[in-house]
Amino acid sequence: MKESIDTGRLLMRPLKESDFEDYCEYAMDPEVMKYIMPVSNKREAHDIFLRHFGEWTGEEGRWMGAAVILKSDDKLIGDIGFRYASKYHQQIEIGYKFNRNYHGHGYGTEAVREMLKIILRDWPCHKIIAYCEPRNIASWKLMEHFGMKREGYFKEHFNFDGRWQDEVAYGCLIKNIKL
Repeated sequence: MKESIDTGRLLMRPLKESDFEDYCEYAMDPEVMKYIMPVSNKREAHDIFLRHFGEWTGEEGRWMGAAVILKSDDKLIGDIGFRYASKYHQQIEIGYKFNRNYHGHGYGTEAVREMLKIILRDWPCHKIIAYCEPRNIASWKLMEHFGMKREGYFKEHFNFDGRWQDEVAYGCLIKNIKL
């Protein structure tokens, strides 16, 4: 992300190394991560954190991440990103996670809306896709808010810390996104 985006309540900008401690508050929180991935220590969290740095090149498979800062607290409360799942087919996957102390205030909706606007404006895209564990109701309700539909249900689709978990796939043609 080259520019910062001010949504009123939030500032979305590139992640900075100084965001790492705030990032750890939610990226190492078992409640936040229980449907995403296990993170057992700061070194692993830092490796994941660093994967979201750098220029947004549109390289297939590489996450292009942004910090979500609550302006009133000047605090990182989450991160959001996207990547090309397939450049040829113009499929962009979105993903997000937020500090649970800030859930329920519409920050996810606000950040996803701005991210979708960036995608629509700057990146060739035919379809937006996203995945989540089906028990992650808040995540799939957020997807549905923007017009995404459940397109697949995969039984025991990924190994999460030694146990198999299901996954649901959501998608929406870009022309049907509800902003």
